[in-house]
Amino acid sequence: MQIIIFVLVLIILGAVVYQKLRRRYAASQILLGTAIISVLFIGSIYIFNMNEGGIKAAFKSKYKEIYGNEISKLSASIMQSKKGLEANEYFYRFVYITIKDKKEYVCEARNVFVQLIEDEYVFKEIKEECREK
Repeated sequence: MQIIIFVLVLIILGAVVYQKLRRRYAASQILLGTAIISVLFIGSIYIFNMNEGGIKAAFKSKYKEIYGNEISKLSASIMQSKKGLEANEYFYRFVYITIKDKKEYVCEARNVFVQLIEDEYVFKEIKEECREK
């Protein structure tokens, strides 16, 4: 129900904005502006998803290099930035499922310091806490 109300409010807001813009600009100009905004929005979503996939792949390869185990499922979330960090330095939280000694474990690595250097992720240290699934 809340989603329907939210969508209706967005439609009404869009109609009001369109009417205000229509008085000032031609329909083709409004359509062109809407198309440009849509492309920018979709592009930013694509870039964000691509970056998140990059950090996941980098973490999986680093984990296999350190511990020798494969990660079957992984979720990554960026933690709140702390003071004194540069623009290319982040703290991540990784939650993943891995197989050790023929048993599945759910593991978590908190406060993993990551630096982004051009297109490569560099991990400082990975400390994990695991429990059997």
